[in-house]
Amino acid sequence: AYPIRDEIVQSMSTILGDNALLLKYINPHMAAVITATDESSKTNVADVIEKEQGTTPKRKPVGAGEAAAAETKNEESVPNLFVNLVDTVSGRVLYRAGHANVDINRDVSALISENWVIYSFVNEKTRRTEVGVLTLHEGMIDPKGISLFNSPEQATSFSSFNARETKPAVLSKTYTFPKYITALGVTSTRGGISSRNILVASADGRITTINRMMLETRRPMGEVKEAEKAEGLFPYNEMIMQIPFSVISHNRTLESVTSIVSTPTSLESQSLILAFGGPDIFFTRTSPSKGFDLLPDSFSRVL
Repeated sequence: AYPIRDEIVQSMSTILGDNALLLKYINPHMAAVITATDESSKTNVADVIEKEQGTTPKRKPVGAGEAAAAETKNEESVPNLFVNLVDTVSGRVLYRAGHANVDINRDVSALISENWVIYSFVNEKTRRTEVGVLTLHEGMIDPKGISLFNSPEQATSFSSFNARETKPAVLSKTYTFPKYITALGVTSTRGGISSRNILVASADGRITTINRMMLETRRPMGEVKEAEKAEGLFPYNEMIMQIPFSVISHNRTLESVTSIVSTPTSLESQSLILAFGGPDIFFTRTSPSKGFDLLPDSFSRVL
């Protein structure tokens, strides 16, 4: 997967609940390369992982002896699917995420939008479709880090060979979707002001739009703090429900959708969606942030 060409990024940072700025890492040269291993290669992968982690001692559960710790180690699954974020100019691997028990016979869908990397796969052990989400960040600016007399350094251009820009800070979360995902997409608007919704084509012939906040990697695991509430975050729940009102294909069944593309219109609130790949071609219009720039039907146009 590659970044969307000519994608409009409205803001290069995310405003947190305490007015701090979380800087986005946006690399136009980044690509998501997904690799898988078969059963014959698992032993080699396990040896490499053990060698890389050999210098870091693992913590044992409280009360566990040597036998229990060895048993826990043997039960750990070896990853057989890897998501590699690669800089295509410098050739550096920016980040690598691994997942175990993945059904490698099923296709993996991936999407890159702004500083988000979203991909889906099928867990062979639980028989569920899981959605992995990665968000890349350059750093953070404190609430009082910008003033008339203090401003951080800013670069007007991006270079893959700049050491400060090659290693982002990555946050990750994994969610579960009730249906097998065949394609992923994202809404696109004229100025990037409207919220970006994730478009999901599932095996049941539906296209569902998901608010990106549902897939936020910073959703808290425990109680939500006041600053997080002000930002609109809510507690983490791994299940992403397929709400009927969010199905933009309505009562139509679309067979074998493999691609979803979006293009803006002359109105900021509207986005045009085209889904294709199988015998069916579907085209519709959606409003990611509702029709905030449209006159309602009850408007008195005569006056």
